[in-house]
Amino acid sequence: MLIRQMKNSKNTLKNREKLLKKARAKKELKIREARDDFWTFCQYMDDKFFNEDRPYLKDIAAILQKVKDGVYNRVALSMMPRAGKSYITTMFCAWLLGLTPTGAIMRNSYAERLAFKFSYDVRDIIRSDKYKQVFPAVEFSDDKTAVTGWNLKTAKQVSYFCSGVGGAITGFGCNLLAVLDDPVKNMEEALSEVVMDNKWNWFQSTHKTRLENNCPEVHIATRWSKRDIIGRLEDEGYFDYVYKIPALRENKSFCESIKTTSQLYDIKGLIEDFIWDAVYMQEPIEIKGLLYPVSELNRFKITELKGTPSAVVSATDIADAGDNYLCNPIAKVYEDRVYIVDVIYTQQPTEITKPLVAQSIIDYQMDKHLCESNAGGKEYAIQLRELVRDESICDIIWRMTVANKETRILMKAGQIKEHFYFRDDYKPGSDYEKFMNHLTTYVKMGKNRFDDAPDGLTLLFELIFKHKRRLNG
Repeated sequence: MLIRQMKNSKNTLKNREKLLKKARAKKELKIREARDDFWTFCQYMDDKFFNEDRPYLKDIAAILQKVKDGVYNRVALSMMPRAGKSYITTMFCAWLLGLTPTGAIMRNSYAERLAFKFSYDVRDIIRSDKYKQVFPAVEFSDDKTAVTGWNLKTAKQVSYFCSGVGGAITGFGCNLLAVLDDPVKNMEEALSEVVMDNKWNWFQSTHKTRLENNCPEVHIATRWSKRDIIGRLEDEGYFDYVYKIPALRENKSFCESIKTTSQLYDIKGLIEDFIWDAVYMQEPIEIKGLLYPVSELNRFKITELKGTPSAVVSATDIADAGDNYLCNPIAKVYEDRVYIVDVIYTQQPTEITKPLVAQSIIDYQMDKHLCESNAGGKEYAIQLRELVRDESICDIIWRMTVANKETRILMKAGQIKEHFYFRDDYKPGSDYEKFMNHLTTYVKMGKNRFDDAPDGLTLLFELIFKHKRRLNG
């Protein structure tokens, strides 16, 4: 009995040793494969994130593998936030440095803070035990360790350097990889022609000049606008491959393990359509065209209005240039419905428009009137008070707007289309007709000669919903 137990114990030990040897051999094989195959490297380093339930990550890994192999030299990647596009790029940077520790990588982003985070992340991967098992010879240098630029011991110049878009990059060059990761911070930047032009100029004069020896490029970005860097380069046929993933494909999530279809539709219901299109569907804002198409507007006839409105309000966006229009929409408010009953929309000088606006305040027995105080609007409002005389008729106020005009117009458009109603029975040749023509031909992010109609409407919206409780009594 004792002899049999001893034999069984020896057999158990032998089996354990065999299993351990097999496991070690399997691990060694995985490590060797991780050196050659980027997707295997990703799974070896973080198999919970880089799993088979996220096939799009495997697609991106295959694209980046082709960048390393020289099949692609310039690629662009666009997808929704928190899908892992920056994380897999961080992995790619670490993997490339393991394969070529004498090379140099540049990775820039919209802000230094984010660029520095990516730099820390790459260093943390290289310091990890798993990475050392794949690339045991890779070590950091002691003499260059700043997050803005650091070296491996084998580096000929600098191994990794980074900056925020618009920042200076002096004395460095990259030959292994150049990454531009989310150069546009948000919608407000994307909607500013000046900001977008500055970013494009920086890309050409600074980012591009750091590339050496036909260095491969990876561009990562939310597709805010056709004027962003990816959009301009794509129009030039610059990229070898463009990979773009909309959050919803045939009304289903592109990846249920990242965001379920239900979660995506919940997000879609909470944000403006044009933001959803850009951030989640990767469709630049310009693609959707008209901001206020006739088919999307609520309509009414003046004879249909019954009962006493909860408020009568108007707002004046005065003309601040020679060919601009003064826009003064007049609204009757019934709970959450706003009926645009009349509009003063003209290029006449202020000595003519002030009496017109003042008379409309009297005729409609206005409760509140707002003047945008930019470009002389405060003085305009004070003079309206003098013309109306009886302050009990209307509360005439002014307010300066500091936000980007186009941003304000776009941000409020969804709620305006939901709550505002426009006349079906205005007269041909009237101010109302000119107002509607300019409103319904306004192009999102386009070259609009006139933006006075949507701007005046936005000003009115801001007045109503800022004072809504008071206006409704």
